[in-house]
Amino acid sequence: MMLETDTSDSSAQFPRKLERYLGELLHRQVDIRPSKAATNIPTFIERTYLLLEAQILDRPCIIMARFDGEGTPADIAKHVGIVRNATGSIAAFATDTLSAYNRARLIGQSVPFVVPGNQLYLPDLAIDLREHFRAPRQHRTEGISPAAQTVLFHHILYPDQAMPTPSLLAERLHYSAMSIGRAFDDLVATGLADTVREGRERHIHFKESGRELLTEATAFLRTPVRSVKFVRAESSITSLKLAGESALSRLTELGHPRIDTFAVPAADWKTISQSLGLVETGRGEAGYCIETWSYDPAALSDADTVDPLSLYAQFHDHRDERIAMAAEQLLETLPC
Repeated sequence: MMLETDTSDSSAQFPRKLERYLGELLHRQVDIRPSKAATNIPTFIERTYLLLEAQILDRPCIIMARFDGEGTPADIAKHVGIVRNATGSIAAFATDTLSAYNRARLIGQSVPFVVPGNQLYLPDLAIDLREHFRAPRQHRTEGISPAAQTVLFHHILYPDQAMPTPSLLAERLHYSAMSIGRAFDDLVATGLADTVREGRERHIHFKESGRELLTEATAFLRTPVRSVKFVRAESSITSLKLAGESALSRLTELGHPRIDTFAVPAADWKTISQSLGLVETGRGEAGYCIETWSYDPAALSDADTVDPLSLYAQFHDHRDERIAMAAEQLLETLPC
């Protein structure tokens, strides 16, 4: 059953928000009005979407806004096609938020869409403008320390495991209590957290949680990978954590790479390579790829893959759009 158009504050304010966004992107005034073409459009479309119209680069466009989070990319593509055929205008889906997964599916089907503040995709007009799905590399800060990033990720991934003191976190994250204390200082310096003393122990308190905290922290993240080595192995290495594009393909719909990648702590590389009989070789002769990490990949993951946030830090601004979008998809399973 189709849902009626949302009449909340989101739908009431959306046309003005859309006008501002399009005007700033296109450097000309864009007037958004209720659609007059509704008489040609099936009733169920009217009940499902807020129908608006505009002239975009001198072309008529019907904007089909929806805010209830319902509707698959396949449904949206079908409905956009119906409106386009009924009106002879460009038809574009619009909403306040759109997941990386659904964004990729709409682009894959060449479905026009607009998310104010994030992206305008109108293939009929050769427009694909994106703003902050991925922060440009040149604007990134130096980044927080590996220990601080580990503390941050642990808080987001395990919100129910209260380990706010250096001594408790040190055991879990495979650091010394002194290193965790310095990590606290690093996180306080970013403005992401505060600390207080209770007796002899120092406690950390993050100002946000879940996705909101990650959004605030994204500019400070850095890849955990220090080096990449191509190896042959004398025995199985599946006891190591699956990492890199191999882990990304396991956790998302990204295609699997030719050889598997695993992660080890950089400090333990020599010991692990000797115990597993790993021999470095050229890429073409390698059976495996090994990433050495600035922190222990096992500290944040009880699964056979590395944790999703470390993968996000590694790949979210990757130059390959497929990989960057797969990294964004990882966030859809995070605790709120």
